[in-house]
Amino acid sequence: MLALLMVAVRFGFLLLLYLFLFHVLRLLYHDLFKVSRRIPHPWAPQTKPVSNRRLTLQVREALSGNIKKGEIYPLGENIIIGRDQLSDIVLSETHVSGRHAAITRQGNRWQIRDLGSTNGTYVNGKRITGPVDLAPGDEVRIGGVIFEVRWENAGRSTNSSRLNAFR
Repeated sequence: MLALLMVAVRFGFLLLLYLFLFHVLRLLYHDLFKVSRRIPHPWAPQTKPVSNRRLTLQVREALSGNIKKGEIYPLGENIIIGRDQLSDIVLSETHVSGRHAAITRQGNRWQIRDLGSTNGTYVNGKRITGPVDLAPGDEVRIGGVIFEVRWENAGRSTNSSRLNAFR
């Protein structure tokens, strides 16, 4: 009787082991070979972007002395926003960290992420905790400065000589 019980326990253990391995392999397969079911954002270009348009940040409100309402900053491949003088967009106010936020281009998308700032970065009124895609019409708040994400014609001049390299 004891021998029969030991055989049953061994087969049960092997069955559980095979079920576990099957489950792990199935998860790996779905993770590696899944087809993205995401629907692209309506603003995401389906073809090559038009060469005379670019995504920009336009200042809607500014409490900072060095940033003026209406200034336009073109978004390039990588932009750092912060109080540090080496930042691409310098915001001289106490509620902004030295390296506050980064905007990076990912193909036809731009993403913003907070760089561990004390007071946070907000997109459309919500504090972000990871990378967030930007779309025209989005509102980005860093400290006392509120930017609006917009499309602009490439020929339009900007108020920041520091960002001329991003054209």
